[in-house]
Amino acid sequence: MRDMMEFIRTKLFWKHVLLALLVVFLIIWGTLQLIANYTKHGVTVKVPDLRGKQVEEIAGILESQKLRYFITDSIYDAKREKGSVLDQDPEPGMEVKENRTLYLTMNSYLPPQVKMPNLVDVSLRQATALLETYGLEAGKLSYVPDFAKNAVIKQLYKGKPIKAGEPIRKGSRIDLVLGDGLSNEKVDLPDLRGKRYNEALQEITAAGLNLGAVIADKSVKDSLRSFVYRQNPPASSGTINKGNSVDLFITQDESKIAVPDTSEN
Repeated sequence: MRDMMEFIRTKLFWKHVLLALLVVFLIIWGTLQLIANYTKHGVTVKVPDLRGKQVEEIAGILESQKLRYFITDSIYDAKREKGSVLDQDPEPGMEVKENRTLYLTMNSYLPPQVKMPNLVDVSLRQATALLETYGLEAGKLSYVPDFAKNAVIKQLYKGKPIKAGEPIRKGSRIDLVLGDGLSNEKVDLPDLRGKRYNEALQEITAAGLNLGAVIADKSVKDSLRSFVYRQNPPASSGTINKGNSVDLFITQDESKIAVPDTSEN
């Protein structure tokens, strides 16, 4: 009889143990399911490429993918569209969970201001280098009789003299009045065909010439990404008086770049 009672107690004990283990298992399993549901374990979305897009576009794109965004910084890049995304974190193509926040760097609508450098009495080459350092651009070049050949006599902004130290927005164009060395000097015409628009501007300035008309074809959406496919006067003209203008014909249609320029003056 005693053995029977012991057997029953033992059997009940193990039943309770198994029941307790089952309850613990169910609790753990249920908790894991709740966590997985809450965090959407295994459910990810691919980060879209937002670079170059405006804030209005971003909101719609991210809302459809259940993502969020936060603007962490704003800088100015004259070569990129104002108000567009310059950089993002996480990067495009990465897999992230829904409701993840993307951190964005935007392109400012207005450029920051810098202090105007002193260009008077320096050479044209030095002046253009200084302007580039300060985030400014060389504008129209004009020449006046002076012994100091290619030295800056005056620095102008919108036709008026601008003093060194005055605040001016980055990207502004500064016109330079240079000494002509008391001679009617001629310079070689650079061949600008096939070069990016910005490179062509730099070569025109370096040669002591001015930018004339800029004629863009229908393919041009962003002049900074365009190429020169024709110039007037053409490079075949040989030489031109210093200070004269060169007209540029620009395109984003690469098939035009390989076409020889047969234009005449």
